[in-house]
Amino acid sequence: MKGSRGLWLLIFLAFVVTTAKVAQLCLIPDSRVVMWARSQYWEQVMATSSRGTIADRNGITLALSVPRWSMFVDPAFWDPSQLSVLGQHLPKQVVQKLQKPLEGRFMWLVRKLTLQKGEEILSLNLKGVYGIKEMERSYPFGKHMAHLMGFVDIDEKGLSGVERQWDFFLYNPPRMRNLIRDAAGNYFEAANLSSEEEMVFPKSEVVLTIDWRLQYIVDDALQNGASMNNAEWAAAVCMDPMTGEILAMSSFPSFDPGNRETFSGDALRNNTVGRVYEPGSVLKPVIMGIALENGYVNSKSRFNCSGSIKIADHVIREVNWRAHGNQDFNKIIINSCNVGMAQIGMMMPTTFTYNALKSWGFGVSTGVELPGEEEGLLPLPSQWWGVVPANIALGQGIAVTPLQLAQAFSAIANGGLLVRPYLTKNVFDRKGNEVYHGQRREIGRVLSNSTAERLRMTLRQAVAEGTGKRADVENAKVAGKTGTAQVAHRGKYLQDTHVATFAGFWPYDSPRYVLIVTVGNPGAKGYLAGAIAAPIFRTIVEEMMASGF
Repeated sequence: MKGSRGLWLLIFLAFVVTTAKVAQLCLIPDSRVVMWARSQYWEQVMATSSRGTIADRNGITLALSVPRWSMFVDPAFWDPSQLSVLGQHLPKQVVQKLQKPLEGRFMWLVRKLTLQKGEEILSLNLKGVYGIKEMERSYPFGKHMAHLMGFVDIDEKGLSGVERQWDFFLYNPPRMRNLIRDAAGNYFEAANLSSEEEMVFPKSEVVLTIDWRLQYIVDDALQNGASMNNAEWAAAVCMDPMTGEILAMSSFPSFDPGNRETFSGDALRNNTVGRVYEPGSVLKPVIMGIALENGYVNSKSRFNCSGSIKIADHVIREVNWRAHGNQDFNKIIINSCNVGMAQIGMMMPTTFTYNALKSWGFGVSTGVELPGEEEGLLPLPSQWWGVVPANIALGQGIAVTPLQLAQAFSAIANGGLLVRPYLTKNVFDRKGNEVYHGQRREIGRVLSNSTAERLRMTLRQAVAEGTGKRADVENAKVAGKTGTAQVAHRGKYLQDTHVATFAGFWPYDSPRYVLIVTVGNPGAKGYLAGAIAAPIFRTIVEEMMASGF
């Protein structure tokens, strides 16, 4: 019955329009026909539909579409004297438009008001002012999921984050709404012969690897820690080292994807994938792993540290010129010894080290399902002259993303396999068919299991005894490494600008989680990673353990 009623309405509508056109063509129009045609009017309006949903690994909805009122005016019935009442509910620029003569039969006033606000305007019963229902994207977790979810434009097209990555399946084209005005000036909608349910409530869905509980913990700790340290930017990413699943991802500063007034400055950048920086000493375990695995260093190797070393025309020194004395590979990592690492960097052929770092995922994108991922910067071997090999061993002269570090530390944690980080478990199209299935993917083996185990034990000591003490958590058995790097600008390092990173995993003997915390240019007193990034790392681990992770 519904379908037939809708069909008759469309036939009637066609009859009205045809009659009006015939009346206009008549040389001697029938006045009754003209008056009747003018009393009827119809308009076609494109109104946004629901996008598909986005959910976390547990089925918790992270993004959905909700109904809103969009208001428009029919200039033929608009009474300018009403502006003093209506203007209180409209943006200033819209009020200015209404102060001028209006043309045509349709003009948007304001789109996507809350249902309550829309009802308030409609209850004024103003002549020529009407409302139509549209759908708008809503994000229940607001800023806590901002950089992951991304956002959409006014017409519900995905512009960033997961919304953009999977827009082809999430986006539901706007519906053509046929509006008919009766003789009393009231609009009503003609029946739509297409499947209303499929258009308004598509079955498309993206299921992420994210756990919203863990995401909240990581995001809350990062935002608070970065604010406390007056940082310019910060990033954190937590992943399962065995599978490559990203469990949480946070970036500072943040924004509210449902409030465009927060879209300012650098807030829209996802620093976990879109920010590159020199990692500093946090890269040392990777370089040490390469050296150990390929026989350049072994358990009997010793390196003398007098506090500084001259290589080519450059002097590499320790913090406060501290001499560490005789160092084996364990002590170099535990003490974060620059002199020892510089010597190891100079021992290995440049092409060999370059290719090894490439195999670890540096200088190439991880392929995570997010737009805007940076590849980082790994200079070609032809540029590795003078002190460069030593600098790269210290984490200088190479630029990485936090996600690339998470991928590399996962290889140490899982026994030597580089696995691709991934964010999406499943994607379903508008008919509910699965079109994408995320899964573990090995890129290659970068360490033997025995070398990875030695590094895990060393990194545990670096937390228990070395520079990472402030990241330690009782019973968690955290392993990891600090990294404090200066920021280069126009070929020179700035003296007062630093990036502090702590990269770690736990428990060290059977790792379940890898976590990277990076804080860019902290303005608070002190800048070393052990004092800035490590405490944020510890807060996250403590909260996770208290929550049962």
